[in-house]
Amino acid sequence: MVPVIGRALEKRGWIEEKPFLDLFATAQSFPGPLAFTTAIIAGRELAGPRGAVAAGLGVLLPPFGAIILVGALIGQLGQLKAVQDFLAGAGATVPGLVAAMIWKVAKNRSWSAFRALSTVALAFLLALLPGLTLPVFLGAVALLYLVEARWKPSR
Repeated sequence: MVPVIGRALEKRGWIEEKPFLDLFATAQSFPGPLAFTTAIIAGRELAGPRGAVAAGLGVLLPPFGAIILVGALIGQLGQLKAVQDFLAGAGATVPGLVAAMIWKVAKNRSWSAFRALSTVALAFLLALLPGLTLPVFLGAVALLYLVEARWKPSR
């Protein structure tokens, strides 16, 4: 959903890519669903508290309604081969959407060999320890932040 939000804001001329990526980066530091947090922060930035509420509701209500509707339909039609094939194909798009957002964020970041190696190592750790995703991720982020802060060249 985050790429959809970003494209919609850019298309309407409300925010450019770089400021949106900054909002997205800020949203990542808050707990909760990333699309919801990104929408609330963007809504607040564009229209104040009312914008934050409108954006939050705009992100929550349509999927909620769609889930209720799809759940009812799957309950009725879920045994059909065509429905099962469709769901399998739709599920295959998720990694592509996630990869697209990662690429957008990563291409605007300044990379060093240390950052690249750390990112790859963290990805492997997360893949090997799926039951410990949150503590591994938070611990790695804290450790890498401390390492980069300590090794930052003095000005």
